[in-house]
This record gives sequence, C-alpha cells and structure tokens, in this order.
Amino acid sequence: MRSHRLTALSSALVLSALGCSDMPGAQRCDEPDNSCNRPFLRSTTPISALRNPDPARRVAVGTPVDARNLQVTAFDEYDETMGGNVGTVYVQETIPAGNTADAFLPCPLLPNRMARVCGISTFNTTFSPLAYRPRVGDLVDMSGGSYDEFDCSGVCGSPPQPFPDGRFLPQVRSPTIRSAGVAPLPTPVVVTVQDLTVHNAALIGVLVEVANVTAIGPADRRGEIQITADRNGPKLALQMVNIPGVVAGTRWARVVGVVSYFYGPKLIPRTLADLTPGG
Repeated sequence: MRSHRLTALSSALVLSALGCSDMPGAQRCDEPDNSCNRPFLRSTTPISALRNPDPARRVAVGTPVDARNLQVTAFDEYDETMGGNVGTVYVQETIPAGNTADAFLPCPLLPNRMARVCGISTFNTTFSPLAYRPRVGDLVDMSGGSYDEFDCSGVCGSPPQPFPDGRFLPQVRSPTIRSAGVAPLPTPVVVTVQDLTVHNAALIGVLVEVANVTAIGPADRRGEIQITADRNGPKLALQMVNIPGVVAGTRWARVVGVVSYFYGPKLIPRTLADLTPGG
C-alpha cells in the first residue's frame, strides 16, 4: 500500500497520506480513488539528483523527470502581472541528514537536523486529474517534463542579459503533477537574511523562515521589497500575495516563504499569514 506508508526521516515532515487506516488487519481505504492500493514507486530522478551542487553529479539539462512522494510547499495562484502568470508549484523532497557539519549542502537541514529538504519549482505545469490544484501539504508525483537551468540567456532584457556569475534558476519544465495524498504541513528551514544571500543557490525552492526582517522602503515597480541596505541583497518578491501598507521601517518578527532567484536572491511569502508583524 502506498498512501499510508510512513517515512520516519523527520518528526516535523512525515511523508505519508493520512486517508487510509493503519490499524492491524484493517481493510478499509478512505480515499475515494482507492489510492491506498496503488503500488509504492520510487523516484528515478529524485529532487536531490536535480539539486546536487556538484555539476558532475547533477542530472543533465533536458533529462526527463520522474519524482515521487514530493510535498507541496506553495502553489502560485496570484496573477501579479495580470498576464496569466500563475501555476508555479514548489515541491520538496526529504532526504537523510547525513553529515550535519554543513547545514546547507547538499540540501539545507530542517531545524531538528534529522533530515534535509531539497526543493525545486515547476514551469508550465499540467495537473492530473485536470481539475486538481495542489494545496500546501499535499503529496504529489511529478512525471514528464524535463530538468532545466533557466539563466535568462537570450530572453531577459534588451539586449538580453544572462544572470551574472553563472547563476541559474533550477526548474522542472512542463511536468505533470498527480495527487498522491496529504501530509502534515511542511516545517520551514530556519535561516537568516544573510543566509538568503550566502546560501541562496542551495536554498532555491525551499520553504524557509526568517526572523527580524525590516523593509528599506515600499515595493518597487517590480513588486519587490528591499530588506537589506545592499540593493543587490535579498528582496521580498510579491509573486504570490500583495503586502499592503509597507513603508521604510516596516518590520516583521517572522517571515515564511519559498526562496528563489532572479538577478538576485528572492524570498516569496505565500499569503499574508506568512508575515508576523513586529520584531
């Protein structure tokens, strides 16, 4: 049985679907599509293989992706450009912690240091069934599509300006995402504002929590709020929610969001509930 199989990697992130009975001798499946009885399949291209920091060990661009039992951390339904710019799904995979001397590589450690999470986003996503839309905490399987390293070459700016220093945004292009169950809500990785800069490459696609965040000013014309004196430093990107009333000095005791990159580090809150005022 698939949906009730528990993973003990982390007490905070249990990759299990909760709709099926685990009682000894139980025969009942509570899931309407009888998905308790689907066979358990392992990933042929796990997210950790897409996010390996060593280029020699990372899968090649264009590799077909087949990743199973991923947890949804965010789904972008906010059309900030009024141009249909929605549908990005952020997913995470939990892997054993291994050597805990490095808190960020090969993927960042969860707060309990018992496991790591490797994250990635999708582009041009198809859902199965077609009416399915992911919610935070859902378990999903991702198949089809291919791994891509988007670096803006030839498409951003006039003349086109690729990202500096060989940077890129890892993505899965044109995958199909299929519902596979539900799990407890994901636990954010605790980081600092400085970590968002220094360890941005490792944190891309990961759900994080940052304490004591201060706005340098209101959102700019790109819908981004600067949160350090360095204009090239991390910014809150309003890609999933509008944050009204922000002025210079607005403070948040806690900000939760997914990490991204676009000519600089971005932190993307998902809803207003991700921002705790004060600090």
